[in-house]
Amino acid sequence: MTKSQKPAHAGAALGGVEEFIATIEAMAARAAPGRAGTRAFIRELGAACAYIRMEDIRHPLRFLRQMAGQPPLRFGTRGFNPAMVDDQNPARHYSAFVVVGYWLPGLLAWLVLYGWEIAGFVRYGGMWSANDVRAGKAGLRHGRAVQRQGPHVLPQLVQRDLALPREASATPPHEATIS
Repeated sequence: MTKSQKPAHAGAALGGVEEFIATIEAMAARAAPGRAGTRAFIRELGAACAYIRMEDIRHPLRFLRQMAGQPPLRFGTRGFNPAMVDDQNPARHYSAFVVVGYWLPGLLAWLVLYGWEIAGFVRYGGMWSANDVRAGKAGLRHGRAVQRQGPHVLPQLVQRDLALPREASATPPHEATIS
């Protein structure tokens, strides 16, 4: 999360994956029970962490520009599994595909993921990001899990699939040993 932004949850700013998880936990705690609460959670997650504003879907150019832009909340890379990191804000790409996985049926969601990645391949001059695809696939699976079980499952899924193991994320990079 950038210094100019307040954390979306109570307490000290943690940064990285830990703050991302805490932010999701706070959003999930605010969500009302039931389908309407889960939809509100997904809209909040999309707007805050991926800059997907569903109300702008009727304005396709604005909607696509937003999706390619920086969201209001940014968390950095600290504590994220490097296999899921492609840029300085892995939470953005992942969150976008949680939203896609929630709203779209499986095959269509996969087509959106690969369509977005192919567009990025063209846009960025032939650079393919396997890490983005991995993060997107995790997001799609997690979006489906939120649809079935509700927002309370997402923090644990992020911890399990996107975060470094706690002991690995506690070791500063300069203290890591190479065997």
